[in-house]
Amino acid sequence: MKMGELLLFLVLVLTLNKMSIKRIKDESKLIAKYKIKAGKRYYFHVFLWDSQESFDENTVGNIKGQSAGCVNLSPWYYKISKSGTEEKRVQPKLGEVHFISGKWTTEIVAHELCHALIHRLRTINPTANDVLWQEKDSEETICYEFGGWMEQIYRLLWEDDPKKEIRK
Repeated sequence: MKMGELLLFLVLVLTLNKMSIKRIKDESKLIAKYKIKAGKRYYFHVFLWDSQESFDENTVGNIKGQSAGCVNLSPWYYKISKSGTEEKRVQPKLGEVHFISGKWTTEIVAHELCHALIHRLRTINPTANDVLWQEKDSEETICYEFGGWMEQIYRLLWEDDPKKEIRK
């Protein structure tokens, strides 16, 4: 790894660790929990919390009392194999997306899922480089995956959120 790549890697690791998942959650205030697939074996969990307070208690790195949604990411790292090659290690659970009952909108759902998509493009195939260089059908793969996430989560939130009248 070159010096510039190492520096970028360290910045990414430090950033991801600040936004990492809170492992132990009090799910007693959870309205719903969903799973969205990313690629063939990876996924994100999506949570709908009943209040700002339960959201704040069960997420990491947000402005308490102000955030309406957030993404907490699973860290990934490189391991140097015995042969000297770098191998990316990624957990199947890429992260979590969190929403608050009555506070989410189409824009907030799309915004938070976009953060999840960017993390997905950093960690698994097809990657951001594949999309930018138009490798195979990578752009179509990513666009359909994101569209599926958006449709799935918006519909589920709409069905499960008891505070429908607050949303515009």
